[in-house]
Amino acid sequence: MAEKPPGPAPAAAPAKPMLQRPPGYREPAAVNGGNGPRPPMVARKPSQLPPTLRHPGKPPTRRRRRRSCCCRACFWVTIIILCLIVLLAIVGFLAYLWFQPRLPSYRIESLRASRFNVSSRSDGSSYLDAAAAVDVQAANHNGKMGLSYADLEAWVSVADDDGDLTIGSSSAPGFVQGKRNSTVTRFSASEKGMMVDEAVGRRMAVRFKSKELRFGVELRTKVGLRVGGKSTGKVPIRVVCDAVSLKQGGAGAGAGGHGGALPKCSIYLFRWIKLH
Repeated sequence: MAEKPPGPAPAAAPAKPMLQRPPGYREPAAVNGGNGPRPPMVARKPSQLPPTLRHPGKPPTRRRRRRSCCCRACFWVTIIILCLIVLLAIVGFLAYLWFQPRLPSYRIESLRASRFNVSSRSDGSSYLDAAAAVDVQAANHNGKMGLSYADLEAWVSVADDDGDLTIGSSSAPGFVQGKRNSTVTRFSASEKGMMVDEAVGRRMAVRFKSKELRFGVELRTKVGLRVGGKSTGKVPIRVVCDAVSLKQGGAGAGAGGHGGALPKCSIYLFRWIKLH
């Protein structure tokens, strides 16, 4: 029987497309030759976070140490300052007991008005022409310390019911005052052609003739303590003497003359803190 010639080979099935494997992928059979177990998984180390993220709300150790050092330093500085304050207070108290300081006193020693004229003009205006001299006594009552004065400046004014009128100012050089000592300083002031109210001018002229016209003094200077031939720093003071009349402030009035002893003047430390 004759053999049939072989027919054409059947067509091969189309090949399936190969899927791409991700990078690093390994076949399970290829691990250890396909026979051994899979290698154990290596634990991954956690990433190191900064201290601020590792413990939220908790300051780092270095900052805590710096803060503790600052607190320690502030504590010791405060203790040292308190000790210095206590030491200065003790020294000041002992110095007060030893020296027993007393405030100086001031008073008007004498008052003179060498000229006081009120002239009226046809237009109804009045003009004042005045000149006065005031002696101010400064007394040091301390027995263990002296006083040192800077340059003095004084303003002399005429007291009136409608307000004081300053007739001028005068200055005097500073001086050093010994223990339990008193010093008299003279201040002269004058004013010419000062315009005043007509009624005020007439009233002042009448009081001048009767010696009831009153003059006041305001004195400004700086004073310091003097111990063992050395002076301390000077502080500004303001001395205000109440107005006294010409009859009260006659020559020798401060020593019990015509008007008797005159009242003491007020002292202001730093020109506004009243001492007495």
